Amino acid sequence: MEAASTSLRDDCPPWEDVSLSAPHRDDGLLVTHVNQTQDLLRSQGQAAEWKSSSDWLLTHSLYSSGLSLSTLLSHGTTKISAEEDGGHSRQLEITAAALIHFDFQLYQAIELYHGRIRWLNQGSMKVFGLVKGSRVGVIVDTSDVNCTKDRLPDLQRNLLSLIEEQLSCKRQLYLMSCGTETSSLWDSPRDVDTFRLQEACGWVDELGARGGCNLLQAWKRGLGLDCTQLDSLVIVLGSSPDQTADALFDYVGQSILGRTLLIHVVSYCSISPLTITTVKRLAEVTQGRHHIFSASLGVVDSSTDVELLWTEIKAARELLGHTEALRQGRLGDMTVTVVGQQISTELDSFSLSPSLPRPPNHNVPLSIKPPGVPPSSSADWLRNHGLKAKRLGLYQVLSPNAYSLLEGFVPILNKTVSSTVHEKAMVQCEWHDGTVKNVHVDLPLIYHYQKQLMSAVSVLERRVQWLSSGSRQIWGTVCEQRVVIVVDMSMMIPGFSLHIQHSIRVLLEEQLANKHSFNIIAFGSAVRAWRERLALTSPENLQEAWQWVQGLQCSGSRNTMAALRLSLEGDLNSGAPSLSPAPVLPPSPPLTQGLYLFTSGLPDQEIATVSSYVSECCSVRPLRLHICLLTGEETEGQTEVQTGGCPPPRHATREETAGALRELAQAGNGRFHWISETGILESDDITALIGEMERAANYWQKQQMKEGRTNEHSSSQKALAWHPSSATSTIPPVQPMTGWGPVETKGRQRKPSQVTQSVFYLEDGNLGVVFKSYPKPKSVRKSIPLVTLPKQEEICSTKRWLKRFSIKRQKLDIYKLVSGPDCTHHKKLVPSVLKRVSAKYCSIFPSVHINGMVKHLQLTPGELKQYLTQTERLLLRYMQRLQWLLSGSRRVFGAVLEREVCVLLDVSGSMAPCLGELKTKLASLIWEQLHHNTVRFSLLAFSEGVKAWRPALQEPTEEACRDAVQWAYQLNTHGGTNTLEALQTGCGFGDSVGLYLLSDGKPDSSCSLVLKETERLTTGNHITIHTVSFNCTDSSANDFLKKLAHQTGGRYHRCHDNVDALSGLLESGLSDGDEPTLPALEGDDLRRLAQEIDKLRHFRKQAQVFREIILEKKNPEESTRINQTD
Repeated sequence: MEAASTSLRDDCPPWEDVSLSAPHRDDGLLVTHVNQTQDLLRSQGQAAEWKSSSDWLLTHSLYSSGLSLSTLLSHGTTKISAEEDGGHSRQLEITAAALIHFDFQLYQAIELYHGRIRWLNQGSMKVFGLVKGSRVGVIVDTSDVNCTKDRLPDLQRNLLSLIEEQLSCKRQLYLMSCGTETSSLWDSPRDVDTFRLQEACGWVDELGARGGCNLLQAWKRGLGLDCTQLDSLVIVLGSSPDQTADALFDYVGQSILGRTLLIHVVSYCSISPLTITTVKRLAEVTQGRHHIFSASLGVVDSSTDVELLWTEIKAARELLGHTEALRQGRLGDMTVTVVGQQISTELDSFSLSPSLPRPPNHNVPLSIKPPGVPPSSSADWLRNHGLKAKRLGLYQVLSPNAYSLLEGFVPILNKTVSSTVHEKAMVQCEWHDGTVKNVHVDLPLIYHYQKQLMSAVSVLERRVQWLSSGSRQIWGTVCEQRVVIVVDMSMMIPGFSLHIQHSIRVLLEEQLANKHSFNIIAFGSAVRAWRERLALTSPENLQEAWQWVQGLQCSGSRNTMAALRLSLEGDLNSGAPSLSPAPVLPPSPPLTQGLYLFTSGLPDQEIATVSSYVSECCSVRPLRLHICLLTGEETEGQTEVQTGGCPPPRHATREETAGALRELAQAGNGRFHWISETGILESDDITALIGEMERAANYWQKQQMKEGRTNEHSSSQKALAWHPSSATSTIPPVQPMTGWGPVETKGRQRKPSQVTQSVFYLEDGNLGVVFKSYPKPKSVRKSIPLVTLPKQEEICSTKRWLKRFSIKRQKLDIYKLVSGPDCTHHKKLVPSVLKRVSAKYCSIFPSVHINGMVKHLQLTPGELKQYLTQTERLLLRYMQRLQWLLSGSRRVFGAVLEREVCVLLDVSGSMAPCLGELKTKLASLIWEQLHHNTVRFSLLAFSEGVKAWRPALQEPTEEACRDAVQWAYQLNTHGGTNTLEALQTGCGFGDSVGLYLLSDGKPDSSCSLVLKETERLTTGNHITIHTVSFNCTDSSANDFLKKLAHQTGGRYHRCHDNVDALSGLLESGLSDGDEPTLPALEGDDLRRLAQEIDKLRHFRKQAQVFREIILEKKNPEESTRINQTD
C-alpha cells in the first residue's frame, strides 16, 4: 500500500495557484440558478453586446476611434501662400497611403455598425428592442385595439420569446397589463427563477382584451411604493392611451424627476400616427428610448438604438465623400495634392454588408394567398358605401322636415318681409346651398341617425386599417386585372435592395393571385423586364417571377422615362413568340391596365416632359399610372461615391419630390402612395376615407347643435307640441311652403302685435293713415361658422393671405358673436324710485363687460364648444403657415413672390463671419424657390463695387441654376457697402422686376440719399424692393431697411438667430397639441401672422371664460363635471 501511495503522489501534478487574471471559460454546466446567467454572459465576454447603442458608441463611435476629418488632415502638410490679389490660399499635401488607410478604417467601422444592426434585428430584439437593466418592469397594452383575435396570438408568441431570450437573464421582474383597469401578476417585483418564469409564461397565455388603454393609471402603479426597486420600465403600446397627451406627458415628466429609471417605450404593430407620436414623445419626455416595429413589413420602422447607428454610418459616408474630394484635388477652398500611387489591395477585397437585415423566410418559395374579392379604390368604394350612397347625409335626413322661408310684399308695411315660425317649434338651419330653412328636429329620428352615422364611421375606420396592413401599406390596392410592376433599382437608395425585394414578395403573395396577367420591369440606368410580354397569373409564374426578383441589385441612375416607354409603348399583347417558356396571352378583350411605379425620387429627366408623355399615353388607352414613393434618410445629400459613381440627383426636398410625383400620378389618371421607414405618409385612398370621416364629424357637430337647441326648447314650460304632418321615414326633396296658417296649440296664444296709427282725411276725400310704431323686428342669431382652410401653402405675402383666412374673414371674432342686438344690456329711469334699473329679463342671462359695455351672453355651451373646435383648427393652420415661412430658404430670404427677380447680396467685409451660411442658403433659394417655381432671375454681389452673375434675367433651367450656385460659392468678402450702386444696377434689369436686397448694415452713403434716389428710380415702374436684414443688430440700420422696403410696397424680413429653436418649438407643438410661446418677430410676414395668432389665442381664452360663466349660471354642479371631462 505504501508503494502504491507513493506512486500516486509521484503521478499527481504539483499544486498550482489559480490565477484570476486568466480564468477558464465557463461552459454553463455549473449554472444552478437563473440569476447566474448574467454572470455567465459577462464571463464569456458578451456583456458588451447587451449595452444600448448610446453606451456601446462610447467606445466604438467614429470620434472615439479617431476617425474625423481633422484627424485625416493632420496626416498631411498644410502650406499657406499669398496670391496676387492680396489674399491667401491653402495647399494640402497628403500621401495616398494615408487616404487608403483612412478609407479602410471607415469601411471597417461601417461594417461593424451594420453587424450590430443585424444583431439588433434578431429574435425578440427585433420586435421589442434591447431591454436594459437588471430589475425590469413590463407594462403590456391589453386594450381592445391591441388584443383583437388576429393580433393576440402574435402578441403572446412574441412576449414569450421576450421572456425566454431577455427577461430570463434579469434579476427581478414585474409584469402588468394595461386595459381600462390595470392588473399585475405580483404585488411587487419578484426574483427571477424557473418557477417565476413559468408563472410569467402562464400570465402571458391568459392575456385578453380589457377595454381601453389606461396608461396613466399603469404608470402611477408602476412607479408606486411597491415597485421602488425597479431600475428599468418597458412599456408596450399597440393603441393610443385614453388620456390626453398634455395630461399624460405633464404627469410623466413631473413623476420621473429625480429618478434614475430607464424607460423603454415600444410601439407594437401600430399603424396609428397618434400612437407612434405618443411613443416617441413619451421616450423623449422620460429621456428614454423608443422602438417601433411593423409586422406588415417585417422590419423595424424606427428605433433609438438603430437610429444612432445609422447616424454614425451617415457620418462615415460623409467622410468617404471628403476623402474622394481630396483625391479630386480640392476640399472647400483648399487645394490638395496626393503624393504616391493610389493602389489599394485592402479596399478592393472589402465589401460592405447589406444595409437592412434579411427579412424572415426571404429565400423560401412564395406563400400565395387564395384569390379573394377583387379590390377597388377608395373612390369607387365610396360610391357604394359612402355617406351619400347610404343616404346618411345630414341634409338628406333633415329634408322631409325642412321648410323654405317665404318672402312676400305686405301692403300695409309697404315692404317685403319673410315668414316666421314659433322659435320653440322649429330651428333655423343654413342649408348646403346657402339658403336658410326652418327645420323641425325629430329627436327619435336624430338618435337613430346618430347610431347609423357611428356605424358608418366604424366601417370607414376598418377600411383604413385594412389599407394600412400587409402589402397594401406599401403598394396601396392593386385594382386592375392587367398589372405591370415598374421598380426603381437605382443607386440613389443604396442598401435598400432587400427592402424592395421584400416589398415585391408580399405583393406577389397577397394581391396578384386574382389578376389576369402581370409583368415586372426593373430599371436603373438600364431597363430589364422579367418577360417580353404580359404573362398569365399562375402559381408557377409567380414563383418564377420571385426568383427573378431575388437576383436584382441596385445599380446606375434613375432612368424612369426609359422604363415607362418600355411599359407603355411595348406590344404587350402581341402574338410574337416569347423566348421564355412561360405561356403567352391569346388575343383578349381590352382590359384596364395598371402601371405601379415603385420609386424613391425624381426621374433623371425633366418631370414636365415625363408628365406630358404619360398624360398623352393614358388619354387614349385604358391605362392608369400609380406612383408608390419610398423615401428615407439615405436618399438625401448623397455624393457620387455613395451612388456608385453615378451623378447625384439635383437638389429636391422630400416634399418637392412628393409634389412632383403626385402630379405625375394625376397625369396618369392614377393614385399616389407615399411611404417611409415610419409608415404611410400620404395615400389617396386613405385621404378619401379621412375626408368622408371628417364629413361625418361635421354632420355630427351640426346635428348635436340642433339637438341641443331642441332640448332647450322642450325643457321650457312654454314649449309647443307642434309636429309637421309631412315628417315620414322617406326622404323626399325639399318643397317650399305655399303659405302660413294659424298654428293650433294647447297653450296660450302669443299676444298680437301692438301697432299704433293716426287716420286723417286727404284733399280728395279719401282716408290717409300714418303708422306711428311698428313691432320690433326679431334679430337673427349669429351661428358659429365652419372654417374653410387650404391644405397647400399659397405663395403670397401674409397680408394678402390673411385677407382670405384672417379671424375677421372667417367670422370668428368672439366679441362680434356676442355683440348682437339681443345682447345689449338696457337700463331705464323709473321716476317713482328715481333710479335706473335693468330690463325685466337681464337676470336670466349672464352679463360680461366687453369694450366698456355690458353685454348678455346668449350663446349656448355647445355653440361655444364648436367655436373652440373651429378656432383650434384655424390656430393649427396658422402654426403650419408660420412653420412654412421659417423653413428652407424662406427662413433667410422670405417667400419670393414675383416671376422676375434679382437678388442683391452684400459681400462687404462685415459679412465675412457668415458668408458660408449665406452661400448655403442662397443655393437653397435657387433650387427651392427660383427653379421650382420657374422664376426668371439674376444674382448681383456688391461691396465697394458691383459684380453681376449675368447681365440679364435668365430662365431657371438646371444648367443655369448649377452655374449660379457655382458663381455664388466663388464670392469673397471685402470692402465697404455701396448699396446705392447695387440698387441702380438692379433697377436696370426690367420695369417689373422684384429686387431682394440682403445686407447686414447701413450703406456707405447717406441713408436719405439712397431713399430719394430709390424713389426716383422706381417712380413710374412696377419695381418692388424687398429687404432682408441678415445678422444685423443695429436698430438704425434695420429702420433704414424697413423704410426702403415700405417705400416701394415691398416687405421687410429679418433673419433671427433663434429661428432653429423656434422651428423646433413649433414642430413639437404641432405634434403634441401644445401652444408654444412665440418670441418677438420683426419681419413683416412673420410679425403679421404672429399678431393674428396672439389675437386668436386671446379669443379662445375669452371663449373658455364665457363658457364657464354660462355653465356656472345654468348649473354649478354640471359645470364642474363638464369642465373635468373637457
